[in-house]
Amino acid sequence: MTRWSSCGLLLACMLVAARPAAAQEAAGPRTYDLTLEQALGLARARSPSVRVAHARSGEARGRLVDAEMLLRANPTVDVGGGPRIGPGGTSADVDIGVGQVFELGGQRGARIEGANAEVDRTTATADDTSRRILRDVAASFLRARHAEERLRIAADAESLAAELHRVAGRRHDAGDVGVLDVNLAALTLASVQADLRTIEAARARALGDLRVLLGLEPDAAIAVRGDLLDRRRHALSDLLVRVSDRADLRALDAASRTADAEVRLGEARAWPALGLRLGYAREEDAHIALVALTLTLPFFDRGQGLEATAHARGQALRIERESTGAAVRAEVRAAFDTYQRLLGAVEQFEQNGLPQIAQSEALAGRSYAEGAMQLGEWLAIRRELVEARVTHADLLLNTALAGVELEAEAGVQR
Repeated sequence: MTRWSSCGLLLACMLVAARPAAAQEAAGPRTYDLTLEQALGLARARSPSVRVAHARSGEARGRLVDAEMLLRANPTVDVGGGPRIGPGGTSADVDIGVGQVFELGGQRGARIEGANAEVDRTTATADDTSRRILRDVAASFLRARHAEERLRIAADAESLAAELHRVAGRRHDAGDVGVLDVNLAALTLASVQADLRTIEAARARALGDLRVLLGLEPDAAIAVRGDLLDRRRHALSDLLVRVSDRADLRALDAASRTADAEVRLGEARAWPALGLRLGYAREEDAHIALVALTLTLPFFDRGQGLEATAHARGQALRIERESTGAAVRAEVRAAFDTYQRLLGAVEQFEQNGLPQIAQSEALAGRSYAEGAMQLGEWLAIRRELVEARVTHADLLLNTALAGVELEAEAGVQR
């Protein structure tokens, strides 16, 4: 009876444990409804690359703990003893000592300074990884939003093409047009539908990239919303001031400090190491207290190899920092100019071209339906109008991407 009761209890526990998983499967994949700012916040918290980069900075903090140890060498204890055999008989001699080696020349301080600089370098490297990931996340998000806009345009074009096909069929039945108009209208509808499927594939690709960058579940559904272009303004002088604090430049500065600390560590190794030994000995009936000092004389290894290597590395890092800083400032200027020009193009297009699109579509469709326009003319106008709407969407995307690139180059965190 007891055995059957135990089996029943075990089965009940297994069913209870399996219920949340079954409920989750029944609920389907999780959906993320994201604005651009929410996607960037999710990237900071969940991106695998960002999390790995920050985890690796913990290695440098571990090396700092090692560098901060007061003494590098552990104390030594030595014990010796044995019989003393002499004319007067046999006695036991004992020799016990405790020794410790001390570094001179500021080696510990140089190691601590180098370890602190390495912590700064790995932290800056993690921040630079975050900068790059945020740029990629923003670009993928914007491409997905652009695909949404293109889908809306394509859906409108599909509705218009379907209406054209219906009107062409009606006019053909009335004897106003030939079968060629019906065939052209059907071909136009098929072309628009194929374009719709192509844009859906581009949206799926952008959402797939976003899913990977954010570290989301493989089957997670993502909905993107918000304006494609936020039209944010920047002052070039402010961006150039921010450049010096860009994460990769901070990493180079920290690496230079690490090399300088290693130079000082190499110089400090030219100092001798001091050893102190306290001991006790007994010889026959005599008790002896011992104090001994030892010096490790740096005749051969004076840290010259470490000093030369670190000096050369520091010099190379300073050259790299200078050239990278100049290149970044040039890139920021170019990105700023690109963004400003594209933003001006958006504003000009929206002022001079966008209001006429919807009105022209309605007028052209009415003219063909009333027989005042040939199908070929209507198709040419419709194609121009659709291309104008696509041009506007593409212009918004390119401007938004240019803004993302500008902020990434300047090291501005969104």
